[in-house]
Order: sequence, then structure tokens, then C-alpha cells
Amino acid sequence: MNTKRCVCVAVCAAGGIAIPALAGFGGQTILGPLTSPTMVTGTTAGQTDNNDGFTSGDHIFNIWDGGDVVYQLNWLGGDMLITLDSLGGSDNDLFLYTPDSYNDSGIYSIVGAHDEVSVLNAAAGTYYIVIDSTFFSEGEYKLTVIPTPPAGLAMATGLVFFGSRRRRA
Repeated sequence: MNTKRCVCVAVCAAGGIAIPALAGFGGQTILGPLTSPTMVTGTTAGQTDNNDGFTSGDHIFNIWDGGDVVYQLNWLGGDMLITLDSLGGSDNDLFLYTPDSYNDSGIYSIVGAHDEVSVLNAAAGTYYIVIDSTFFSEGEYKLTVIPTPPAGLAMATGLVFFGSRRRRA
């Protein structure tokens, strides 16, 4: 963090002024923007290594030393489910950066070939999805973004459909 930004953070925080979240994805190309629902495929093989999973544009942890890809997601609000399927033996990991924190991600999945994150009642705004990998685990993936209706709405929709069916004599 540069000195000017530190001073702004201190002054703005003291004055109760909101500090804008700044994305620091290392100057790499941001793909998209995606809307929901969507499904895209791609690869981390041959991509630059600008991010370190939890931290955009930096390598604090030095864990994700393989190629990474960043997508912009324009979210309209509501529950979201994002899945990442690593294909062909690759093992990519999934990180979601929210409008209130473009510099660090606390929403992630790093479990294996199938990763998913969900956010209940996600605010409308611009999100960033980072697909990151470790050296030798890069490869193809399928990324899916799905809006998930609240349980009550899904149930009500089913009841409306069921109630609208009539028996014909």
C-alpha cells in the first residue's frame, strides 16, 4: 500500500467516510463482464501469474504460483452460486472478490476438482471471480454462475405451477 493511500485510509476512516475498494489484479486482462446465469470455459495454462488466491495483484502467500484468470461479474442482487469444475486433471481454485473488498477475498473454495461458493442475499454490484492455480496444476475449467431463488420463492413457484394444472375430463 503506498503512502498516499495509507494517509487517505487513516483520514477517511477517522472521518467516517467510505473508502472505495480498489481492484489490484496486477494489470491483467479482466474477462467478461459476465451476467447471470452464465457458463464459460477456459484455461489457466499459459496465463500470467498476477494474483495469489486470497490477495489480488500480490503474492503474499506464494501458494498460487500458476496461471490465473479474472472475470468481472455484474450481479443484479440476490442469492448466488458459483461453481468451478477443473477439467482434464487440472486443479484450479475459486476466489470471489466482493464490491466491499476487491483487494482481498474471504470467499473461496480450494478443495479439489469441483469448487463452489455461495453468497446469500448478495448485494447488487460488480464482483470479480479469480480462477487461480499452482504451478503444474494449471489447465482447463468450466465456470458457472447461477442465481438461486430463496427457498420460499422456489416453493411458491412450484405451488403456483401445481395449482394451475387442471384435470381435463
